[in-house]
Amino acid sequence: MNIHIIQEDCTRCLLCVKDCAAAVWREEKGLPMAVFPEACTLCSHCLSVCPAGAIRHDGLDPLQVRRIDKGLINPEAYETVVRGRRSIRRYKDRPVPEDLVQKVIGLAAHTPTATNSQNVAYTVITDRDLLEKISQTIFGFSVKVFRFTQKFPGNLVYKLVRRFPGSEVLARYLDPMPYYLEETGKGRDLILHKAPVLILVHAPGGKNFSCENCNLAAANIMNFAYSLGLGTCYIGFLTLYLKYSKTLRKAVGLPDNRMAYAALVMGYPAYGHTRTASRNTPNIEWLKEKI
Repeated sequence: MNIHIIQEDCTRCLLCVKDCAAAVWREEKGLPMAVFPEACTLCSHCLSVCPAGAIRHDGLDPLQVRRIDKGLINPEAYETVVRGRRSIRRYKDRPVPEDLVQKVIGLAAHTPTATNSQNVAYTVITDRDLLEKISQTIFGFSVKVFRFTQKFPGNLVYKLVRRFPGSEVLARYLDPMPYYLEETGKGRDLILHKAPVLILVHAPGGKNFSCENCNLAAANIMNFAYSLGLGTCYIGFLTLYLKYSKTLRKAVGLPDNRMAYAALVMGYPAYGHTRTASRNTPNIEWLKEKI
């Protein structure tokens, strides 16, 4: 890997040395030198921190490195995005253009990953038949669980389970099942919400930080999509089901060595939310220096 600096353009600020977490860049006689290029993690920090654009790196795309317009950074706008974004469960019967989906995922690719592994990938599903199959499979399983709890010995097992802490989560979904069945009978999709796009965010299964990498990317997808007038909803049931169902993994084309750690539906909201939501006050513990 060839990494070097155009010395006549270099300002000798040594920011590349100070910012390099992989110790690729070192100071030698007051000059920055790429002395350990084989340790480079391709984080691109040296290119982004150099005020003179003096660094050349053949492992990175220089066309992606561009000057930041800090005038566009508006904290109030970002706060509005974070506070205003909602999980959308009703969508218009309107497809999302592929280039818009590509734009959203293209930005998500700039999400940080541990050790800059960049091991996150995306499967985008717009096939309506497949989307319907996924919804029916997951909802059908939940109906089977519900039916089991309605007669002996399932009802006895359910009563015993309800005595344990945390069982309220299970009850939250099983107890209203008669209503859910009534709604699905009217054509409502309670799993993927008839959204036109499903995005699986996946990474190597069982690897350190794969889950974190995927969910950081998912957060950027949700926020950026909202800024573009799109709605999203995080589908936890699907990621859980994909852990155990080889059939569904095959149906969505998920390789055996990868795990979907986040699943999001996307589309144009059928209606908007004009106000922000209420949230618990964050629990913060401060460990301050004693004076």
